[in-house]
Amino acid sequence: MASDPRRTCFIIMPFGRKTDNDGRVIDFDEVYREIFVEPVRAAGFEPLRCDEITHAGSIHRDMFIHIATDDLVIVDLTTCNPNVFYELGIRHTLKPSVTILTKLRGAAVPFNIQGQRILEYPSSNGSYAESREEIRKFLETGMASTEPDSPIFSILQDARKDWKRERINKLAEYPYRMVSQSSRKISVITGDMRQWHDIDVWVNSENTNLQMARYYDRSLSAMIRYEGAEKDDNGELVKDTIANELVELLAGRESVTPGAVYVTNSGSLAGTMGVKKIFHAATTHGVPGSGYQVIRDVEKCVTNTLRRMDDTRYHADGLGTIIFPMIGTGEGGGDVYTVAPKLIEAAISYFISNRNSRITKVYFSAWNYRDLEACQSALRANTEIEAAPHMSILCLPCGRAVSAAGRPARAAG
Repeated sequence: MASDPRRTCFIIMPFGRKTDNDGRVIDFDEVYREIFVEPVRAAGFEPLRCDEITHAGSIHRDMFIHIATDDLVIVDLTTCNPNVFYELGIRHTLKPSVTILTKLRGAAVPFNIQGQRILEYPSSNGSYAESREEIRKFLETGMASTEPDSPIFSILQDARKDWKRERINKLAEYPYRMVSQSSRKISVITGDMRQWHDIDVWVNSENTNLQMARYYDRSLSAMIRYEGAEKDDNGELVKDTIANELVELLAGRESVTPGAVYVTNSGSLAGTMGVKKIFHAATTHGVPGSGYQVIRDVEKCVTNTLRRMDDTRYHADGLGTIIFPMIGTGEGGGDVYTVAPKLIEAAISYFISNRNSRITKVYFSAWNYRDLEACQSALRANTEIEAAPHMSILCLPCGRAVSAAGRPARAAG
């Protein structure tokens, strides 16, 4: 796999020749070249050490950005260097995964780190090649897993203030735009879905059975099903419009491929909210005895959905705006701080690769303050986008937007 220079694996380690606690002299530049570079590039990433950051600006700030945002980080613990442990602590605090710990075979490490999985080099028979292969496999496993490898990240998340779990009822938009295509927007939106007006496509995150939730469940699927159903003058349910159409599309299939996207009409949501289509994405799969789990490569759901939206079959529908939930982070159990950057990066990459796309704006909904924090952190860290001039709040019932200060602003679409 060719490495992508935009996807870096930050490597925290000493430079040059250093002496460990047993008096051995280690050439860490050789370790970097002979052990780390090849498996990192094989995983599709470009390796980077602090001494290789050459552009203008604060090296420390750039280093901390890589520690906090890179999908992969490798840490060499061999000399028990205080700087290395400080940077590892930052990484474990800010990122749930993937962090790989390594050391020279036989080198001692402090008690507090001994319970962690540490890859030793060279192999027991002195082979660098075997060490490279072990790191490569560990990288692949780590990238495929949704489980955190940080021993403190999940504890820290549980210790966060309860308000971060609280639902955000206020309707607000936090807009960003592509640096190279300023007409393309990516926004985070908060508030109840019944406040979202004139967004062409709503994405319904479902399991691979594509079974919509019951009307009164506490989920987006349930709300879409209920709000899209046909009702009589007394508000009584008459026809399960969207769920029925989805069943017809499945044509008897009990399950679909993870990441698959099925398109239905929006039922009553067309008249009440201006929604044109519902895109049902298979983002979780059932595991017997364990419930539902987010699928591997969940970000492909974003790519598949945007590609389907641009399909010529829907050109006549004029689909230009779309909203995604934080897919896979509800019943699927995915960590939003891991999932949000992947979803946002997929949308940005789609715009970069499809400059003729008819899509003008992608929304990501933040149900609570934790979702909002995760989305904004991912957006601010990405150099392909920049904050749009004003945050806007979408007014009801017309969907006309005003700025945060109450001044008129452009409409949501």
